[in-house]
Amino acid sequence: MSYTPPGWTAQHVANATADELLRLDYSTLHLIAPNAVSSPAAQDVLLGALIDERSRLERLRLKLPPQDPIFAPTTLPPSDPVHRDVLEQRKRQWLLKERERYFGDPGAPIVPTPSMPKPKPDVDAVVQVVEEAGYDDFGFAIVRLDYTDEEEWERWKGIFDTVQDQSVDECLGGAKIKDKLLTMFVEDEELQGTGWHGAVSYFSDLRANDQVSEGLDTPIILVADKTSITSLLHPTSDVKPWIWAVDLSHDWVIGDVPPVAVTPMDIYPGYFRVALEAVIPELWPLLKGTGISGLELWGGDDSVWEGP
Repeated sequence: MSYTPPGWTAQHVANATADELLRLDYSTLHLIAPNAVSSPAAQDVLLGALIDERSRLERLRLKLPPQDPIFAPTTLPPSDPVHRDVLEQRKRQWLLKERERYFGDPGAPIVPTPSMPKPKPDVDAVVQVVEEAGYDDFGFAIVRLDYTDEEEWERWKGIFDTVQDQSVDECLGGAKIKDKLLTMFVEDEELQGTGWHGAVSYFSDLRANDQVSEGLDTPIILVADKTSITSLLHPTSDVKPWIWAVDLSHDWVIGDVPPVAVTPMDIYPGYFRVALEAVIPELWPLLKGTGISGLELWGGDDSVWEGP
């Protein structure tokens, strides 16, 4: 049964406009059934509130810090016009998907009910996601773009694996999933010089041919080039060792290559740097557990991402 705001009637709800709904307490809008209103714009307000509430509950379940609701009128849009346009496009896509899901089955529990799994305070988010999904293995694919020094690459892989093992060891409940941790190293000398487009295309082909297991099938892949390899083998005191996180959904074109130096950025470039120690305990559960996008993770600059 749909929620009726105080002082309203069912008829008032049915004829409500989007502006009227947005004047209500936003935290209660997800309680109003979208099929209880007749205006498509008003339905979109309620569908957006459902998306925000589901995200809030999921972040709470995984013990992640809260974030501003994306569709709330009080949430300020990005100041950069291109960044703002990209976010608006994604919001339209999310609403279309939510509309299809809701009106395909209006009775479906889009927002988790109290009977659904509750947070597990004895384990970290990565452990909870792996256990609840039942993955046989989990982790990331790493596409190698630099083939200039085989000895350095082998050293890098060994140290990288050690860092990832240690990061799982330090997680609450990490011993439960450590044996399932897997890194899929994607290596082909033809990838030398192909940049982001080559890395994404190669991985997409592997995925299309069912060569990527579910626990490693992430919307963002890791890419190792000369600068990221150097950050680990020859670290500096001011920057933690890192690797490129590359968004598969970005509109890559041939010729897009990793920058060779810190580059100021005004709009989301489709990639960012992530600290090696944050790859598994922070980045992976966000991607597999919440469906967060690369745009939402991007810090707005070229800084090394260490977690939310």
